[in-house]
Amino acid sequence: MQRVVPAILTANPKELRNDLTILRGQTSWVHIDIMDGKFVPNTSLSLSELGEASEFFNLEIHLMVQDPEKYFKDCQVIGAKRVIFHWEATDNPEKVLQEMGAYPFYKSMALNSETSVSKLAPYIDKINSVLLLSVIPGFQAQEFISSVLEKIPEVRVLSSEVLIGLDGGINKTNIKEIFEAGADYVGVGSAIMKAENPTEALRELEDMVG
Repeated sequence: MQRVVPAILTANPKELRNDLTILRGQTSWVHIDIMDGKFVPNTSLSLSELGEASEFFNLEIHLMVQDPEKYFKDCQVIGAKRVIFHWEATDNPEKVLQEMGAYPFYKSMALNSETSVSKLAPYIDKINSVLLLSVIPGFQAQEFISSVLEKIPEVRVLSSEVLIGLDGGINKTNIKEIFEAGADYVGVGSAIMKAENPTEALRELEDMVG
């Protein structure tokens, strides 16, 4: 897993294709946000729009949706490498994880900034990674919620094995602090994809964290 993962949030298929073209050959992983307008207010492109992207990238699919299990088959079809669902999006995370078990992709659970890490405890042995949201999910270009950094050691107490990712509001002003706090990787949207030169912005962030 690379340390800085470009993140794409769009409802525009043309913008998606353009972003993927820019990133091709520059990154091995890409984080794709999928939104249903229910779990979060906004909507995004559908999984089918990703086409053959898995031929060029390891796809991390972030399901900001209700009933995430309804998306797993499509995630498999498009060749997702890792699929993330939100603890807050279901009344029965155990059932969602059981359904995930039928698929080959890595399994991950996301927590919103206000959700306690203790909610992960019953499921920590059933997932490969945890994604900590450091903004309110569903919108780009938000301010980083720095208190989320306190959750990183709390997750590490639960498991020394899972990868810990942060997503939201990450840029060159805070990326060093995030890795110093113990994160394994970050999803970075606007600071890369909205930059004048996305490839240069990605390289600058990568250089900052080694």
